[in-house]
Amino acid sequence: MTQAHAFSQDVRRHADGSIDFDFYRIRAIALRRQAMRDGFTLTSACAGVLTMLGALAAFFHVEAAPISAPNGLAAVTQANVAPIR
Repeated sequence: MTQAHAFSQDVRRHADGSIDFDFYRIRAIALRRQAMRDGFTLTSACAGVLTMLGALAAFFHVEAAPISAPNGLAAVTQANVAPIR
């Protein structure tokens, strides 16, 4: 086995022996497009999750706010409510 055979690489070549750059260029474009699609999908998923978390946080924040009674009336609290049987 010679030195050339030990370090051979798979290089796509034309019939005349020149390297097929179009093959590699098309493959690089396809990989770049796939990476952009994957990045967009990941960004969209993260944005959706953050939007839902923000909505839930706003909902729980509003629900946890103290209730003020209108016209100076006493607010109903758990301390002065009779249990329902």
